[in-house]
Amino acid sequence: MLIFFITWLLFATYSFTRLDLNLILYRFDPLIFQQLGFYHRPIATLIFIFLCLVFTLTYLNLIKPKGSVLKGRTLLKWAIPISITGILAYPMFSYDLFNYLFNAKMVLIFKANPHLRTAMEFSDPMLRFMRNIHTPAPYAYGWTAISLIPGLAWFLNKFTLSFWAMKTFVAIFWLGQLAVLKTLIQKVFPKEPFRWWLFALSPLVLIETLIIGHNDVVMMLPALLSFLFLLKSKKILDKFFIYAIFFLTVSASIKYATIILLPFYLLIYLQGSSLKVKKTDLPTLFSWALLAIMFIRPGQLHSWYLIWAFSFVVLSKSRLTISIITALTIGALLRYAPYIYYGSWDPPVYFQRNLIWVASLLLTPFILRKIKTK
Repeated sequence: MLIFFITWLLFATYSFTRLDLNLILYRFDPLIFQQLGFYHRPIATLIFIFLCLVFTLTYLNLIKPKGSVLKGRTLLKWAIPISITGILAYPMFSYDLFNYLFNAKMVLIFKANPHLRTAMEFSDPMLRFMRNIHTPAPYAYGWTAISLIPGLAWFLNKFTLSFWAMKTFVAIFWLGQLAVLKTLIQKVFPKEPFRWWLFALSPLVLIETLIIGHNDVVMMLPALLSFLFLLKSKKILDKFFIYAIFFLTVSASIKYATIILLPFYLLIYLQGSSLKVKKTDLPTLFSWALLAIMFIRPGQLHSWYLIWAFSFVVLSKSRLTISIITALTIGALLRYAPYIYYGSWDPPVYFQRNLIWVASLLLTPFILRKIKTK
């Protein structure tokens, strides 16, 4: 675990190699890091690959099918330091966090609707280091509404404080997702706590959520709560089934992707008994559905989208499905290597990224043997 945490610290430090040249985040000279990331890209790529390999090998070594029983103190012992480190890190590889911040600022400070207006319509210092300032907010109104909670930090007129607030907000949902997964795994797979660690220690989830600050865990927490209530339901339209539909709606109001799960809920309704959910491997179906929806826009196969399927796959009865999607998460992190090397998303980066992703499926047999219980 110590090597895992040290590697995490190194990743957090490495994140500053991608610090935008137009942004000063902290009061220290980041020139050495920026020189490495922007002007010595082959070396930066090798360092990134090395960190990924160490992180992945340590991660797989920690995932033991016959691991110890989950304890709350164990979670707090390592999750809080990891969260704090990620919050302080720079969101390398993506500018989405800055868009979250600015959209909240548009509502609270500029009194504008980010779904109808664009960032480029306003005169603000943030525009120097933002991307996609010409498009309205791409997320659902649910995300815009709850992002106003960390957005309240804007009233103190401190960018860094607002930055920390938004990342802390996402980290809280990550901790919440770990808590819900713990409850689900203890309920459905009480003798297989490795499933929880498989998600909790995932390099992709940690980096995309805590360092980069993507809001996918914010969408997946209510989706998992929805499934938890579905398991508690005994008949159609009882209070637990209604709670399940409610939380699924909340999830879809943040990012639209989980709406694809609604047909499965309706299928239960048509069958006439929600008790069938206990016999149906819904997490496997959910995982494949959420993986498939990524390919609706093949030009935007972003690595963090895998968090959708991965959140449910740890509850799957199919170890082959678990192994395939876990392998894809490992490849999803390594997909950033061509971008670091070339310094842009232009060809041949797209082809090389997807080649790495497909090649990661070769890890499936190894992971399958690793998680197979005796």
